[in-house]
Amino acid sequence: MCLFCDIAAHEHEAFIVDETERTVTFLDIAPANEGHVLIIPKLHVDSIVDMPDEYVLEMTAVARRMVKAFAKVYGAAGYGIMQNGGANCEFGHFHLHVFPRLEGDGYDWIYPEGPKEVSQAVADRLRGALKQ
Repeated sequence: MCLFCDIAAHEHEAFIVDETERTVTFLDIAPANEGHVLIIPKLHVDSIVDMPDEYVLEMTAVARRMVKAFAKVYGAAGYGIMQNGGANCEFGHFHLHVFPRLEGDGYDWIYPEGPKEVSQAVADRLRGALKQ
């Protein structure tokens, strides 16, 4: 089993915030801000592509509830939701990072340098892939 499967099975200690039929939400041990949680499915998959729709929907609903909780607990007007999947899934188990954004928290995206195309051609390629 993986670490996140062990947490979902309550076989590894974690500070659990919420649990549903399909998910477990717990505090991240290296938080971007206080309250930063990880939401994991109780199903071992490393990509949203491999996750059944009902799990995706439940994880999204849990993320929305967490954002509402951040507003109540921290007065957070903003939030961040991130996920690295597939080959970039560092733990091999799909998870969402959800964290409150606080004024002056210093958190920022870091983009790789170099040119990136933003054009109708890129939009058309992606649109075509959605139709396949």
